[in-house]
Amino acid sequence: MMNIREFYDLGLPIDTELGQVDFIKVKDYPDYFFDLQNVSMSKLKVIQEYENENKDGSLDDLIKAIKECSLFELYRTVPDLRESYFKVFTKVFEDESNWIEGINEDNFEDYRQLILDMACIKEEKINPNPEIQRAIERSRRLKSAGQDKMTFSDIFSSVIVGSGADPEKVLNWTVYQLYSIYHRISKFKSFDLTSLFATVPTEKPVDIDMWGGHVDLFEEEERHGMTRKEFDKKVGQVNG
Repeated sequence: MMNIREFYDLGLPIDTELGQVDFIKVKDYPDYFFDLQNVSMSKLKVIQEYENENKDGSLDDLIKAIKECSLFELYRTVPDLRESYFKVFTKVFEDESNWIEGINEDNFEDYRQLILDMACIKEEKINPNPEIQRAIERSRRLKSAGQDKMTFSDIFSSVIVGSGADPEKVLNWTVYQLYSIYHRISKFKSFDLTSLFATVPTEKPVDIDMWGGHVDLFEEEERHGMTRKEFDKKVGQVNG
């Protein structure tokens, strides 16, 4: 699989063993948004969704069965997931028959991750311990309180204003290109701002954020909890 992220900005199809995989364009994104969310769900996320609906315990047997399945098996048996994967895979794969015949347990995760990367979608990390997961979600809510929620519309309009690009032309960009250019514009504006502050005499020098610096669209989000090893180390320091 010739999958080199460095060239994603070019918007060219990715050559794979199952044929070429195309990027989803901005104009097509609304039609595939919810299906891509389903594709982004890990097995733990699927279980969490069912557990949230299992108020009366009627889904206990189903959840137990899901826990014994792989994500590949879930994609093939859960109707909503099957429909979403079929819709997305059919859209991005040049040859429909190739992926239908070629996707299997061994390569499923590689192709799933490739498609998510090409659409700039990150899989939500779920902790298998429900109590820890609830603590993580509380931490996320606290850290996001008072912060503006960035929407796709915000990113689209920011790119139009920041680059002066014709909206009709932006519709033909890939979703990856849209996000990449948005972050580049943000970095450029940050460079302007830090450069301006650098001209003001201060006790502490201002670090200038270089506008041409690397933009990592795959950077992992900040962790909202600690591992068991980290916890034990903290407790050991206190007790010591």
